[in-house]
Amino acid sequence: MVNKIKQLRMEKHLSQEQLAEKAKVSVRTIQRLEAGEDASISTLNLVAGVLGVEVGDLFPQTESTKQKEKIQSADELLQSQLQQRHEEYKTFKRIYDICYIIFMMLWGCLFSVIKNVVLSSVMGFLWFGGWMMFGPLRKWIEIKKITPKLDANIR
Repeated sequence: MVNKIKQLRMEKHLSQEQLAEKAKVSVRTIQRLEAGEDASISTLNLVAGVLGVEVGDLFPQTESTKQKEKIQSADELLQSQLQQRHEEYKTFKRIYDICYIIFMMLWGCLFSVIKNVVLSSVMGFLWFGGWMMFGPLRKWIEIKKITPKLDANIR
């Protein structure tokens, strides 16, 4: 199987090691792909995703119907997985935003209950600080929890 993976990798200024790391495959897998050995659709999807191309773009134009069907199937699977990932991420954002709004509203409601000016001021400062902390907290959840889960679903 002749492919254009090496050419695309070089155009992106990536070493085999860098491509392997970003695609979450072994360097040996990249070497095999560049040598023209066959690979699974999921592996081709991972490599194509890192290179920013569709699976069909990894191969020169071919007249083989079987090869075209395999490439089209891989492209459809990748698009389906990316759509699913996008939907799951949107769901996470909605749930997070709802939790944020509810928490901040409840915290804000406590202001009317507190009659002590000093305690009310401290709570106001914590409310503002909480508002500032929710952004980094969301990023941390995305990086440590959500992204690995979504990446695992694409394999």
